[in-house]
Amino acid sequence: MKGILSLTIILLISLLYLPASAENGELTPENTVILSNETDESFCRDFSVLLKRVRPEWVILDSAVIPESARDKNLIIIGEVDAEYTGAVIKEFLTQEEEEYIRDGHYSVLEKESPWADDKIIYVCMGSDRLLTKKAAEETIASLDGEWTYPPFPSVPYEEAREYIAQIQYIPEDDELPKEALRMEIDPKSPRSISAEEASEDVEYLFCLFSHGYCGYGYFMTKGDFDEAKKSILRELEMKSMWSPDDFSQLIYDNLTFIHDCHFHVGDYQYCSHEDFWYDTQLELSKTGGEYYFTSDNTYKVVSINGEDPGEFMFPSLNAQGDPMYRLGVLSRSPPEPLVLTAHYNHEQHQFTIQLNRSDFEYFLKDIVREDTIGGIPVIRIRSFSDAAAYTEYIDQFFETAQKYKGESCLIIDIRGNIGGNALWAKTWVTRFTGWEPYDMYYYTEFISKTTAMGRVNLMEYLLNLFPDTYIYETEMDRFRAQTDAFEKQYTVPHWTGPFSPGDQVIPNDTTLIVVTNGKTGSAAELFINYLSQMESVVFVGENSAGCLTFGLANFHRLPHSKLLVQLPMSLSIPLDLEFKEEKGFFPHLWIPAEDALNYAVAAVRKGTITTVQPLPEEVLQEEFIPEEFMQKEPSKRNDMSELFIATLSVAVLGMIPALLNRKRNKLFFFILGIIWAAVGIIILYRVSPMGYVFFIIGVTYFVIGVYKWKRTAPDTNPRR
Repeated sequence: MKGILSLTIILLISLLYLPASAENGELTPENTVILSNETDESFCRDFSVLLKRVRPEWVILDSAVIPESARDKNLIIIGEVDAEYTGAVIKEFLTQEEEEYIRDGHYSVLEKESPWADDKIIYVCMGSDRLLTKKAAEETIASLDGEWTYPPFPSVPYEEAREYIAQIQYIPEDDELPKEALRMEIDPKSPRSISAEEASEDVEYLFCLFSHGYCGYGYFMTKGDFDEAKKSILRELEMKSMWSPDDFSQLIYDNLTFIHDCHFHVGDYQYCSHEDFWYDTQLELSKTGGEYYFTSDNTYKVVSINGEDPGEFMFPSLNAQGDPMYRLGVLSRSPPEPLVLTAHYNHEQHQFTIQLNRSDFEYFLKDIVREDTIGGIPVIRIRSFSDAAAYTEYIDQFFETAQKYKGESCLIIDIRGNIGGNALWAKTWVTRFTGWEPYDMYYYTEFISKTTAMGRVNLMEYLLNLFPDTYIYETEMDRFRAQTDAFEKQYTVPHWTGPFSPGDQVIPNDTTLIVVTNGKTGSAAELFINYLSQMESVVFVGENSAGCLTFGLANFHRLPHSKLLVQLPMSLSIPLDLEFKEEKGFFPHLWIPAEDALNYAVAAVRKGTITTVQPLPEEVLQEEFIPEEFMQKEPSKRNDMSELFIATLSVAVLGMIPALLNRKRNKLFFFILGIIWAAVGIIILYRVSPMGYVFFIIGVTYFVIGVYKWKRTAPDTNPRR
């Protein structure tokens, strides 16, 4: 007993103190090699954000022998005691007591001197299972001094990026439209139809807006031909004399299919389609030795999917218990055909047809900001980054959470359904939470012209019409009016800013952040993802975001005859590796159906599948885990019951009034009362809740009584009576 206690103390000390470098200071990623078998390598890379980006060379063992090429290096050996190949290597460094300790549900990191090279170190990262082995490896890498992981954003050389961006920064040579011609009617009456001649004038106006006011013009010139599209539209307009605005906008859309920009609109058409995550809900797959397996009635080995490598259809995921698994799926803009999975069992080949599903989940609750605790883990939900005055209270509440939860062992941020707004609010939250201001990790450039400036004025006027007295809209409108005047007076000419890029940074952070996303997470919310990705210890779960971030700062214009609203972006945010994410979005580390993502992530944290930098307090693990959908039902029931009670009481009380007054009041009283209550109902319905229907119905009832009394008191003009 005393011997086991001593061994436990020694191993615990080894976990608390991991040397940051060799004594001679030569421990670097360049002179270090990671060794493991194929199973542990793929598991660590697929289910650990940290190990996915390690710098040292990762060598896969195919025997229980250390390769000669690695013996003069520092080594980090990762594996279970009984792992294929690495298990035998690890046992050579362990005493019998140490081996028994690991087998008894523990993990450890041991430091040994290399038997093959002087001044070299061997770290043995081991555990009783894959999760504990992964945790040992994560703690080892995190403890080492220096840059042992690659930055989260891959990049190409700056000169290559600048040359590419210069090619798509289009500047037209012809004159822009006058300022007054660019001014937009805020709320015009839409015509039922326009003539072909008027539609042709709108087309000329529209394509002038494109070349002088659209940041994507140069880029999409490489994908299609704007001049040919314009000619095709004008030809088709001659086919009939009158066009409805809907048919006209459809015609424009059909000829501009080469544009894929989520912020680009003409009329009711958005020029993009998201690559949705389509997934299987039945099979839970594992991976061993590079092969995928699943258990149905038997354990099957996957040979192919649709005749192709099955790895192309595998997504690292979690199940409801928080266990790591692989999920079958594809990314597709349209419903995909069922997958045909071919598998082997007992030397026989079997085929399975796999139906794929797509989540229709948008957001958990309508609250703009909400704080919850689920399974002991604090959760912040933020559903909008709008800078309208009506949202100020919510944004302030969101800012307060940065300080409130700073230092927590784990925090979940739910941005499912957050379609964006002002990215400054996202940047401010990260700055307050970490003390570091995040960079804009992309090449940023804006197209500045009279058309873009006037489009910005139009947008601010439009927003002020919706949200009066919003200070930021008023100041922005004044700024761009001044810019428009400068162009009108020829003080400046159209030009591009930048491209600007601040470079790489990794923000220190010891709170494990789990960020939940889905296909409705877009625009400024995707910039929030960009900022959070710069922090250490951040895990993204759910589905890929909207992919609505390359073309930004959308401006408003309106076609003069059809009154179609035109939304044109003026800025480019180009990824550092020049790989555009439009329509694809940011990919999560763990792909989980959106409606389940938060619950599964909580389960994974509590189980240890998602490792936290700081240990979870015991009281967190002891707290009951109530999934979020059950949290929603109780308040909803209470709210529904209270509204039903109020509605019933209102009908009872207000319904007594006609009975009491019916004989004492004339028809005018009921007409007036009916109009008042109907108006109150409409206001409540619009501003507060569906309770407005009750008051509206009561108002209609009074009005009907008024009509009835009017009929009763009308003079009888029938001579036969």
